[in-house]
Amino acid sequence: MLLVILLASTLSSGVSAWVGSRWARREESDRLSRVVATLADANFPLQKSVLQKLAGLSGAEFVVWDAQQQAQAATLPLDADVRDRLKAVPDTGPLSDLSSNPLVEIQGRSFLTAKVPLRRTATRPLSLLVLYPEDRWWTTTRGAVLPPLIAGSVTALAVLVLTALWARRFTRPIARLSQQSESIASGDFQPMPLPVRDDELRDLTLSINRMVEQLTRYEQQVRRNERLKTLGQLGAGLAHQLRNWLTGARMALQVHARECPLGEHAESTEMALRQLGLMESYLQRFLTLGAGRDDAARPRESHDVPLIELIDNVLSLVRPRGRHVGVDLQWTPPATAFVIHGDRDELQELLVNLLLNGIDAATQSWPSSSGAWVRIELNDATPNRVRLRVLDSGPGPADSIAGQLFEPFVTDKPEGTGLGLAVAKQIAGSHGGSLCWFRVGETTCFELDLPS
Repeated sequence: MLLVILLASTLSSGVSAWVGSRWARREESDRLSRVVATLADANFPLQKSVLQKLAGLSGAEFVVWDAQQQAQAATLPLDADVRDRLKAVPDTGPLSDLSSNPLVEIQGRSFLTAKVPLRRTATRPLSLLVLYPEDRWWTTTRGAVLPPLIAGSVTALAVLVLTALWARRFTRPIARLSQQSESIASGDFQPMPLPVRDDELRDLTLSINRMVEQLTRYEQQVRRNERLKTLGQLGAGLAHQLRNWLTGARMALQVHARECPLGEHAESTEMALRQLGLMESYLQRFLTLGAGRDDAARPRESHDVPLIELIDNVLSLVRPRGRHVGVDLQWTPPATAFVIHGDRDELQELLVNLLLNGIDAATQSWPSSSGAWVRIELNDATPNRVRLRVLDSGPGPADSIAGQLFEPFVTDKPEGTGLGLAVAKQIAGSHGGSLCWFRVGETTCFELDLPS
């Protein structure tokens, strides 16, 4: 940009100087032409006094020659040597540009010459020799050339300074953008502060900040996928042994049930077998999540599932734990029978995770008293959807994880894995529903919305 401005300023100044010099030379030549025309048309004799007056007006020297090359009048002294040199000057015709005419040196001073015939009588043809000082000619030319050159130089200098300052105004934020790009390339995904001016650089900064946000999300997703992949690899190695131990525990419990006087239908025995079945379901879900498989790719058995019956069944599974830690489980079945279409085992797992999460949260506020509670509410959200709420008296999740509560491995419980709510969210989404949470006063509420 600086080179373009310099070239434009130099070209403009050069053209102006050239035009000025041509104009100054033309003006000087025209002025001499008018003087010569006056002398040519005059009826008075061309005496020395007349020529001296015109010389004072024009700055030139004049010599009048007759047909025999004799000087009739002159404004400067003529010795023999000077006469011989002046006689050698050829006829030049009308004056135009003196710079191309013959040059004669007289008494150490150079003169540009022009020999013009005068319109006199035929019997006395005369010619006028015009001698214009060369130094004066170039002084006039310089007077026309220097002002545009000086003005162009000053303008170019001012433009250079202003352009440098203006360029610096852009190069600084561009340098910051370059540093930010290098930081992003090195893995530091920190957004840049926006420039004050609303220009293209601000738009570019906004684009880079949006890219930083996307890269941050991608990095978090990659880390999450890596954790899930690692979990899947570890789980695959343990799956065989865990299933063997689970099968052995179930067989031993069944043998004990047959030998026990209470029989296989004892409540404790039946509850233990159901818990073992639930453990197997958890193990399968754990491996599915760890392997990173999509629910849509896993076959699912969908049936009409009565929600009230499902809630009663889930409460029978988790009530022993609530009773053990002193948490009151509150549930009043509604008069309306709500039915949804889905996988019964998955929906059961979803409710178990929500209730266990509520029990753990409630014990954080009431570690040694009976004031902790968890309540289930079931009602219509809209004519075609069902709303199920699990409320607890706990203090709610910590602020540091409140926005990531449904992400895997995010938990503030000392013994938690951070998978329960993530699995619940996954199951709700696969059934066309949604799961969210919020605080109402001193109560934490997890709200499940499902199509009826």
